[in-house]
Amino acid sequence: MIRSKTLVVGVAGAVAQAATAYSETWDFVNAQGYTSVQIASTAGSITVTRQCSIDGTNFYDPVDINGNAMGQVVTAMTVGTKYITYDPVPSPYVRFKVVEANSASTVVTITAVNLE
Repeated sequence: MIRSKTLVVGVAGAVAQAATAYSETWDFVNAQGYTSVQIASTAGSITVTRQCSIDGTNFYDPVDINGNAMGQVVTAMTVGTKYITYDPVPSPYVRFKVVEANSASTVVTITAVNLE
């Protein structure tokens, strides 16, 4: 079964210029195989990474055994919508970190999709 959920980013989707905002937590415990996100941004330039959590409260940036970051979803995304498929990092909970690159305030919408 395919499951999707639109995750609220920051306050009502708003990300201020040069700011960092986080999506709401997504229960990821039943995810199988590849996962995808649809990301829409109205202005600016954003970088989106995913963070993982065991308890749904404390989040971490995933790294491999050599300390290399594994959470990148998209870098320097400008106005528009992208549908991105990525390898999941096994974790019961995930959230998305959105960093605006000091271009402009924006509204970001993230819809997460996974196979259960």
